[in-house]
Amino acid sequence: MPASQKIPVKEVTAKSLIEDLLQLLSAKQKLVIGSRFGISGGEPKTLEAIGKSLNITRERVRQIEADAIKALKKAQKSVEFEKLLNDIKEIIHEKGGISASVGLTADVFEKCSGKKYFSPDEARGLEIAFFIADLKRNKGNKEIADSWASPDFDRKLLREATLALENIFDNSKKLFNPEDILRKLEYSEFKKKYPGVTPEQILNFLSVSKKFGKNVFGDWGKARWPLIRPRGVREKATLVLMKKGKPLHFREISKLIEEYGMSQKKVHPQTVHNELIRDQRFVLVGRGTYALREWGFEEGTVKDVIVSLINSAGGFLNRENLFSGVLKKRKVKKATISVNLSDKKVFEKVKDGYKLKA
Repeated sequence: MPASQKIPVKEVTAKSLIEDLLQLLSAKQKLVIGSRFGISGGEPKTLEAIGKSLNITRERVRQIEADAIKALKKAQKSVEFEKLLNDIKEIIHEKGGISASVGLTADVFEKCSGKKYFSPDEARGLEIAFFIADLKRNKGNKEIADSWASPDFDRKLLREATLALENIFDNSKKLFNPEDILRKLEYSEFKKKYPGVTPEQILNFLSVSKKFGKNVFGDWGKARWPLIRPRGVREKATLVLMKKGKPLHFREISKLIEEYGMSQKKVHPQTVHNELIRDQRFVLVGRGTYALREWGFEEGTVKDVIVSLINSAGGFLNRENLFSGVLKKRKVKKATISVNLSDKKVFEKVKDGYKLKA
């Protein structure tokens, strides 16, 4: 046979494996499953909608769906499909027995095909494989995200992990990166009770619980905290400054808010300046440059800062400590500090330092 006439080899994917398995169902079962999961285009349909189209009750539709899933579980499966099921079970086990739906779908697709991106149609088809793998679906509510769990999943474990994590955030009132969370949990009562829980499982529980959230920089906190889901300019500016760890000009702050994807609209520099200058959390430390007050920066002129430092030191401060002290509180050049110290009406040079004029 000429090379040009070779029969193409069908690519084996999660979607193709599921489509092949569905061929084992009756016509009505296949129609109900296809409609319920939105396979081969279209959105998933409700039991009632399918019942109307087939002129049967919704309860009858539910029964057909359940019978179809049972039939698929009992059906003889290909080696490739068995591998898919084993991969699903392995992934859910590694996650601690539960996983948010989106995360599980992404992990399975990546493991099976190396794909990081998949269509809604592919994701819905994979849900059938989750049912065949005996996973239980948990519809999202106020406590947890839409998720899948293994039959023997210990819900008490999730509740106690959530409580331990909640205590960490409530006691500290601050954001943590994943490494810091794991470090704080290492010597907790929870870890003593469940020593076999892995770091990956702890981080997975964070994503399953709706009590926690992760911001654009990957830092975790309570879901309701403004620095997790910042809405206003001030919260977004705070996040930018925390990320950079240094004072920034308001134009740079507005630019970074856009670059970090925290705003879908144009961020006007003047709006940022107007917001920050009226908020006590920020200190203007230079021309248009802002810092977080919690960093130790102070308001006022450079001269005011020098006076405050000398008073705090008991009336005298040597030159080296004076300059370093000012630079910790204001973003200025050393020459600016020298100019202010030259005011003989306020300061008096003594040996290697300065004191206030009597």
